[in-house]
Amino acid sequence: MNNIEFKHLILTAKYFTKYEPIIDTKTDDIYAYEALSKFEIDNNLISTEDIFRHLHHNNKLFFELEKRNKQLQFESFTENKKLFLNFDADIFVSCEQQSYWELFLNNKKDDIVVEITENGSDDETSANIMRNFSSWLNNKNIETALDDFGQDGSMFSFYMMNGSKYIKIDKSFLRQIELNYNYMHYLKGILTTIRLNGQKSIIEGIETQRDYDLVKELGCDYMQGYFFEELMIIK
Repeated sequence: MNNIEFKHLILTAKYFTKYEPIIDTKTDDIYAYEALSKFEIDNNLISTEDIFRHLHHNNKLFFELEKRNKQLQFESFTENKKLFLNFDADIFVSCEQQSYWELFLNNKKDDIVVEITENGSDDETSANIMRNFSSWLNNKNIETALDDFGQDGSMFSFYMMNGSKYIKIDKSFLRQIELNYNYMHYLKGILTTIRLNGQKSIIEGIETQRDYDLVKELGCDYMQGYFFEELMIIK
């Protein structure tokens, strides 16, 4: 499939958004939602992550996809809660892209949190792009969340961590604790650091009652995962 055909598909494909709840661990109330997207292409459902793998070296086409994607995510959301939107720093690199997203985000900054996601590369160029993106968001007073903290292959950066209001702890921590309970103490230390820094913690990957009970014991701020599937919204 060439780029022209692929562009036509992603701009005309049937689009679905799943709004996954982020739960307050103290009250079990819904604090916010995260928008997660899928597209139906040739009768197959694929995620934006799958599309990005195809667009990794096509910045302009990825930008066109995300313009449509984020607009629909925001317009379809009708809850009176904060909305977490995933953004890849690679679509903020040109002046055109920065101008577009500045206008888009400034009009919505009281209602959204930008989740900074990695593109899977840990080279210095990608690291600089992410740092510049984080700095740009902070200068615009737009709230941010550092996504997938602790995920295999992810980049650890004190700069990125310090610049985010929310730290989203990857589900790999819970899976590792299942194998070796000693990692519980490591996670407690991370959560303590987040709290002392005046930030908020979100543990992802809550899938079972055991996960739920464990996170309650840990005392983080928020939790998220398929355990709360009945509270999800699909549009």
